[in-house]
Amino acid sequence: MLYVIIIYGLKCKYLYKLKENHFYMVTIDFYKDDFYDEVKQILQEAKLYDETWEARENLKRKIERDPQSILIAVDENKIIGCVFIVEDGWNGFIWRLCVKKSHRKNGIGSMLMQKAEAIIKERGIKEASLFVDTKNNSLQNWYQKQDYIKASDWTFMYKKLDGRK
Repeated sequence: MLYVIIIYGLKCKYLYKLKENHFYMVTIDFYKDDFYDEVKQILQEAKLYDETWEARENLKRKIERDPQSILIAVDENKIIGCVFIVEDGWNGFIWRLCVKKSHRKNGIGSMLMQKAEAIIKERGIKEASLFVDTKNNSLQNWYQKQDYIKASDWTFMYKKLDGRK
């Protein structure tokens, strides 16, 4: 697979070969509220969408606080992937990395990860963390190929603070 990386300002463009003799230009850019429906669809396709966490108002609030906290991959004016960054000065978390099924296994997830990691590193954070479903061995293996180290078997827990169960 051929990759050519063009970096200008905060945007990155990647040229990659998806099908025989057909090249696509992928741009890694920052999420804006206008992109909500496409990002929601990608998250739903990947079974990562949560109606509370990824509610439109929450994503608006997220990018108001940190305009670089959601990255999108764009090909031919369509969003084909995304990743969220949760960073608090102490640690950087990679969250909701997903790529449309039709564009998987072409390095787009790696492109999004590299840009997310670069943003975290630019902010002085020395490590990036993420959560992976313990039953998803292929995804765990993919992250290990990206040099992530399995720390332990943790259980992710949360509590709704609005009184709902």
